[in-house]
Amino acid sequence: MEHWRELARTVPGTLVLVIDSITTGLLSLFDRAHGKLQQVINMVLSLRRGLTVHPRPSAEQCPSEDLEEACRELDRLGTLHTAAGHLFVLCCAYLSLWGCPLWQTWEGRRTAAIDHAAEARRAADRMADSFRRPSPGWDAWVLASLKHARCTIWMEMMAQSEVRRMRHAVILEFFDAWMILNQ
Repeated sequence: MEHWRELARTVPGTLVLVIDSITTGLLSLFDRAHGKLQQVINMVLSLRRGLTVHPRPSAEQCPSEDLEEACRELDRLGTLHTAAGHLFVLCCAYLSLWGCPLWQTWEGRRTAAIDHAAEARRAADRMADSFRRPSPGWDAWVLASLKHARCTIWMEMMAQSEVRRMRHAVILEFFDAWMILNQ
């Protein structure tokens, strides 16, 4: 019986890892992509105005690479969070810790975190799709690029917002799990 409780006690640590990875890794990827996309918009606006001297994007990797990395990290963290939740459910079922009001609160927050992660992934997919599309003509490309970059920034902001909501839900879930285990 104590083995199950010790196994369940690993879940809050995993949730802290998810929270920390969102805070230090995933959100910084979105911020970096956001900055690069803003550079693209500034350059396109300069081109649209016919300026011959315009801010050149840095020689860093393309924003789409940051966006793809953010999608991979979002998948990794979502999988880790889901696995921790499944483990917690199994351990609590074995220990008969489920069904109480605390359990129902934890379950609702876990569901909220999963929903936010899914919405963040959908927004991240739309974000990546909106940046990759090429346009046929130069003038059309300039207008389309501006539109696509703005759309991508909007999707990035939506994805980042959902990731922040996911982090908040995981934080609340962590405290609920801790309270369930220490009641």
